[in-house]
Amino acid sequence: MPIKPPKRLDRERLRIDRLPVVYARAGARWPLWRDRLVLIHGSGCSADSWRYQLDGLSKDFAVVAVDLPGHGASEPVNDPSIKRYAMTVKGLLQRVGKRKVFLAGHSMGGAVALQVALEHPELLKGVILVATAAYLDMLALTPNMFLWAAATMPHKFKGMFFSSLVTKEALAMARDDVRRCSLETILGDFAACRNFDFRGQLKGLKLPTLILCGSEDRITPVRHSKRLHQEISGSTLRVIEKGGHMLPLEAPAELNAAIREFIRRV
Repeated sequence: MPIKPPKRLDRERLRIDRLPVVYARAGARWPLWRDRLVLIHGSGCSADSWRYQLDGLSKDFAVVAVDLPGHGASEPVNDPSIKRYAMTVKGLLQRVGKRKVFLAGHSMGGAVALQVALEHPELLKGVILVATAAYLDMLALTPNMFLWAAATMPHKFKGMFFSSLVTKEALAMARDDVRRCSLETILGDFAACRNFDFRGQLKGLKLPTLILCGSEDRITPVRHSKRLHQEISGSTLRVIEKGGHMLPLEAPAELNAAIREFIRRV
């Protein structure tokens, strides 16, 4: 039976480097005995794409999901990039508590999580990479107009980003997220994704790492996750059968179970 998401996310606001940034928080308010999990959404999305995780995992952990600059209710920046988004996440980590956290990123958010992990491993207890890559070769070769069409046209959106597992409710949430993003933000995300390249840099990453991907992912096929697994020493790879690119929305029960097991094991 599909997980029923909460009706709304309670959002809080703070300023990071003079930029208003919004995030959603779930679970008890950072009790000392609970592990902390911070979630970073993908391109064209917001904290709402993690609604199933905020609801399901907050029973075990203190969970926060950020709206990256220009997404959701956070103010945009003039120079969107993986490094710039990572600065926002680092600021959030420093503001919401002093203890180390588990940092999870989906798609573009996974690249942001890797940037934070490489630059500030002292802030983290572990890394969770969901449907992401060290380098997006397909995106680098695809013109913006085709990417924009795939992200906005209903008949292309489902087939490109989702597998047959997706429910109508989850698909509607994803479409609402993309519709709320401006063209400038989505084009900025495309540019950010084209310009990151972590190949050859990940062997020095010593944090416990969980890598999750869907067997039917068309955006970041399984080969990308296998490469991450090969480069990150001691990492764990889990392939969710019949899952597509939007695992947080289309396979929430499987994703939540894998994250819960990983955090408890670490």
